[in-house]
Amino acid sequence: MKSLLVAGRCCAVAGWIFWILVQIVAKDPFPPEISMSQYGVGPDGWLFSVWVILLATGPLLLQFYRPVPGPARWLLIIGYLATWLLAIVRTDEGGLQMSAQAKVHMIGAIIALVCLPLGMLLALLRSRRPWRPLGLILGAAAVIAGTLVVLSAIGLDTAGIGAPASWALWEGTLTIIEMLLVSAYALGVNTIEPVLERRQPLAAPR
Repeated sequence: MKSLLVAGRCCAVAGWIFWILVQIVAKDPFPPEISMSQYGVGPDGWLFSVWVILLATGPLLLQFYRPVPGPARWLLIIGYLATWLLAIVRTDEGGLQMSAQAKVHMIGAIIALVCLPLGMLLALLRSRRPWRPLGLILGAAAVIAGTLVVLSAIGLDTAGIGAPASWALWEGTLTIIEMLLVSAYALGVNTIEPVLERRQPLAAPR
């Protein structure tokens, strides 16, 4: 089981490394000009795919290492599968995402951006200080950033830089919050109380 902890923490560290790499290779530093998904377009798009898969794999491994009751595991599994979808099915180049594959990519991205942070937050709620309050702060920040993403998606200029640029800014911000949640989860997972298996009652002697 210790290997799950090590692997989960390695994914968290590698996620930050690949986040920097995709920006350097794409020559499009944060916040991205159009969206985070544009890092996956072109011959170097595999870096984006590896990055997002690492980002989703870490929390799932940590959940299997130290399970918590409730829907956290299923949320992380759903988010993990959605991440594979957006990693394999790329978006269109440019700001307009009109093709069927771009819409599939967007669906995967939305599911992942909702399920993964929520799953990690539910897990961190069972941790001890300082990870529990940190999880609550990051969870609140994710709700705010997610709301601004939705408002920008419907055409509102939420950052004073135009709706498309606002979308890119808040989507990137939400991704960073998710990465911080992964890091907090990786560091605080050992403070989560292990789930004790229920023992079957002994049969009464006849």
